[in-house]
Amino acid sequence: MVKRAVTVLSVLFLMFAGVGVRIASIGAESEQAASPTASMSVDIADLRGTVYDCRMRPLTNAEYDTYAAAKPTSEAASVLKGGLSETVFQSVFERMSKQKPIVIKLEYPIASSDDVMEIKVPKRYSDSACACHIIGYLGSDGHGVSGIEKAFDQVLSDGAASVRAKFFSDAKGRVMLGEDIEIENGGAPKAGVALTLDYEIQRIAENALDGSGTECGAAVVIDIESGAIRACVSRPAFSPDAVAESLYDPLSPMINRAFLPFSVGSVFKPVVAAAALEQGIDESFEYNCTGSVTHNGVTFNCHEREGHGVIDMRQAIADSCNTYFIELALKTGAESIIETAKSFGFGRETAFADGMKAAAGTLPSTSELDSKAAVANIAFGQGALLATPVQICSMMAAIARGGVYVKPYLVDGEVDSDGVLTPVRNYGEKKQIISVSTAMRLRSYLEAVVLRGSGKRAAGVIVSAAGKTATAQTGKSENGGEIYNAWFAGYFPAESPKYAVAVLKENGGEGAVSCAPVFREIAEKVTILYG
Repeated sequence: MVKRAVTVLSVLFLMFAGVGVRIASIGAESEQAASPTASMSVDIADLRGTVYDCRMRPLTNAEYDTYAAAKPTSEAASVLKGGLSETVFQSVFERMSKQKPIVIKLEYPIASSDDVMEIKVPKRYSDSACACHIIGYLGSDGHGVSGIEKAFDQVLSDGAASVRAKFFSDAKGRVMLGEDIEIENGGAPKAGVALTLDYEIQRIAENALDGSGTECGAAVVIDIESGAIRACVSRPAFSPDAVAESLYDPLSPMINRAFLPFSVGSVFKPVVAAAALEQGIDESFEYNCTGSVTHNGVTFNCHEREGHGVIDMRQAIADSCNTYFIELALKTGAESIIETAKSFGFGRETAFADGMKAAAGTLPSTSELDSKAAVANIAFGQGALLATPVQICSMMAAIARGGVYVKPYLVDGEVDSDGVLTPVRNYGEKKQIISVSTAMRLRSYLEAVVLRGSGKRAAGVIVSAAGKTATAQTGKSENGGEIYNAWFAGYFPAESPKYAVAVLKENGGEGAVSCAPVFREIAEKVTILYG
C-alpha cells in the first residue's frame, strides 16, 4: 500500500508540474550562499507592534492562524492535502513538484508529520472585531489609516517583526530532508501601545449593546477615580480585515459614534440643577407642572401631559419634568448654565492622541439664548445643544467624583521590545468645578431616578446605581414619525461609585426603556467580574 501511495503521488507531481496558480500566502524565499550548511527562508508574515489593554492583554495579535511549513516530500503532500481545499492544494503541489519547500495557511486541521510543521501565527485583528473603532485599521501599504493604528503608526511600525520558516539545504540548494524546520521570530511582537481599555469591560459593553438589538448607537465606560476610558463601543461595527465591505453601508459603520455629537435631551438636566444650586437656589424650590408651558409663542410639553403638579428639584429630576426645569433655568439664568456646562466639558474637543479626538459638540453662547424660548430649550437639553457620549459619561463621572472634573484619557503608554510599559498618559484637567455639597445633592437626585423614578429599569439586583434617562428630539423624521435619540447615563455603585456609563441609541425611542437595561447589564456584569 505504501509503494502504491508513493507511485500515485509521483504521478500527481507530474500532472500538476505545469499548473501556474499563484499562492498568495507563500512569501518570498531568500537563500544563503551555497555551503554544506546553507539554508533558505520562506516569509510567513510581517507582524506589526501590539496594541494592549490596561492589563497588558493583547487587543491585536491576540488570535492565531495556523500555517504549515512543509518539505517537498510525498509524505508532506499527503498530509497537506487534508488541510487545504482542492484548488489550493493543486497549486501547492505544483511548487512541491519543483522540490521547493512550502509555507501555507491551513484551512482544516492536519495530522502530524516529520516533514510538516504546524505554526501558530498571530493575526492582526480578532474575529470579533473587538474595539474596532478605537484600534482602527490598516491601508494596503500596511500603515494605519484610522484610530490607534494611525495615531501610533510609527511606534507600531517600529515594533514590527517578520516570521519566517527556515529550511536547511545542501550545496546545490536542495532541501535536506533529514534536518528540522526552524521558525524565526515566532510569536507576537512585545513592543507596542497600551490603552486604558479593559478587554473584559469592552466585551461586556459590546455584548450588552448588541444583545439589546442596537442598530446604531454607542456605549462608554469611564473609571471614576482616574478618568480612564475602560470601554468605548460604537455600533454598527466593521471588520478591519474587510473595510471595503463597510465603506458604502448606509448605516456608516466606519464612524465612531462615541466620539460624535448628538441631541442629548434630559441627561443635561443635572447640569442645569448644578448651576441652580451653585447660584444659591434651594432644592426645595417648587413649581406647579400642568403639563405644558408657553414662552415667546412656543409651547413646551412635559412627557406627563396631565402634569406632575407641585414638585421640587429632587422629584423633578426623578420624574424628568420638563416644565419644572424650564422654570428653574429661567430663574438660574443662561449665563450660569452655559458656564457650568463649559466646566463639565461641553463645547470642547477631547483629544486622546495625535489626530484622534472626540468632537466638541455644540454649546450655545449666552448671547444665543436671548429669549425665554431659547433658555427653555436648553433647560431640558434640546435646541442647538449637542454632546458626545464621551462628554455625557465624563459629566456623570464628575458628579460621582464629588464635583471634580477629570479629562478622560485613552492611552496608558508605550511598550518596548521587552514588554516594559513606559507611561505617557496625560490626565489633563483635574478641577473642582462644583462644590462637594452640590455634587452630593445631585448624587441623591440621580439615585432617586433609579430607585423610584424614570430610570427604574437601570436598577440592578447585585449593585446599586444612579443616573438619568433621556428621550431627545432630533428634528428628523422617518416613516411619518419623529426620530428620538435614547439615552441613559449614570454610575455604579451608587454609594461608592467606581464606573460611569453612558449609553446612546439612535432612533431608540425612550431611554428609560431601551438604554436603561443596557446600563444595568453592564453594571451587573462588571460588578460580578471585578466586584
